[in-house]
Amino acid sequence: MLKKMALGILAGVLLVTSACSSSGSNEGKSSGSKNEKVEISFLDVTPSPDRTKYFNEIIAAFEEANPDIKVKMETVPWDQAFNKLTMQGASKTMPDVMNMYPAWLNTFVPAGYLEPLTADYDAWSDKEKLTSFVSNITMEEQQRKLYKEIYYMPDALMSGALFVRKDWFAEANLPLPTSWEEIFAASEKLTDPAKNRYGWAFRGARAGFDQVFAYITSVTGGETYEKDGTSVLFRPEALEAFVKFTDIYKKGWAPKDSINWGYQEMVQGFTSGVTGMLNQTTEVIGAAKATLPDEAWTVIPWPKGADGKRYIGAGANWGYSVSKDSKHKEASWKFIAFLSTPENNLKYSNAMTMIPIFKNEGGSAVDGPMQGFIDTLDDPDSYLVANLGNFPELGEFREGFMDAEVQKYLLNNQTAEQTLKNLGDFLTKAQQKYMKENPDAGVPQVTKPEMK
Repeated sequence: MLKKMALGILAGVLLVTSACSSSGSNEGKSSGSKNEKVEISFLDVTPSPDRTKYFNEIIAAFEEANPDIKVKMETVPWDQAFNKLTMQGASKTMPDVMNMYPAWLNTFVPAGYLEPLTADYDAWSDKEKLTSFVSNITMEEQQRKLYKEIYYMPDALMSGALFVRKDWFAEANLPLPTSWEEIFAASEKLTDPAKNRYGWAFRGARAGFDQVFAYITSVTGGETYEKDGTSVLFRPEALEAFVKFTDIYKKGWAPKDSINWGYQEMVQGFTSGVTGMLNQTTEVIGAAKATLPDEAWTVIPWPKGADGKRYIGAGANWGYSVSKDSKHKEASWKFIAFLSTPENNLKYSNAMTMIPIFKNEGGSAVDGPMQGFIDTLDDPDSYLVANLGNFPELGEFREGFMDAEVQKYLLNNQTAEQTLKNLGDFLTKAQQKYMKENPDAGVPQVTKPEMK
């Protein structure tokens, strides 16, 4: 059970300070002679004070254990990361090691920007300690099966759940929601503009479509495409769901300026006492703890759909990848292996309030807000939503097109029907083209997570 792999103390684990052996060409693998010191660059794409502090400490520990390797850390704001890495990949100036958002593989792998880590991963001494989810889904289903290679080592697991102001619910005599219908009802009832209170932390800007689509897939049975590659956005129930979810904003159950909210703004809306519900991931726990009284809030499992099933997104938060053009690939893998030891991964997961990638041999249970995420993943009625696809155009879709289309509707510049047609046409064209070029690919499938 995932409850036994959650954040606890892993005892008796040795730090891995040397890279595993690998097969194949040695081109780009050399770290220099034993007396030659090499420098590798590392790019963090989601910098924050906590992350910078952690990476500075872990880099210092790595350099102490590996005096022949120096790590130079750089950062780039999340909103700029994809474009920056795309330009660096094209100009062959990517950093040696970088945080990799899993969805970016659809763009970077076909472009030849990333070095396969398959041989190193297969020979890695800690491989058998990974959870079933990481081993079977993150590494095999989502990488080797799709790309024939391993291209990133996951940093931690992440899943969505619902942050709620339980004190607001108590004041309104409302039960904590377990279904989408209860979420819509609570969004309206918790809203009181005179008190600057709104029911839902709406995300209208970057990645806002993901929040809308989370509800749409609850009515499509977690499916994203028909068997022929046609997007489910053309289904009548998808249109109805799109309108119903975006009505949270249009009916004033979310702040007016939330049309411009991205990640930081929606989190701040919840932690500052403006919104009563927030769909977010484990990393928000730290921000909520720092700003809200413990008795005022909690995290509850993701709501179930009308069919009684819970359709969730879960997987690696980010990963660690190596540039194809790195001149120090052996040193780069050595650094990734160090970051990924069970002991260091636990430190990272605790610091970032995420779920470790390794089995918890200590068997400690989880208390408090993290339990909502654990319960969501452990529930036998939980299923992983089929993804949007593995076509190269997904980066273009995610990094601009999808949110621009939704905003046109929110601003009354486009009908709901036209919005879903534009989104559905893009996805259908790209998915069917991918299936034509990859006859054995099929469409993405709903899967049952194995969490133990």
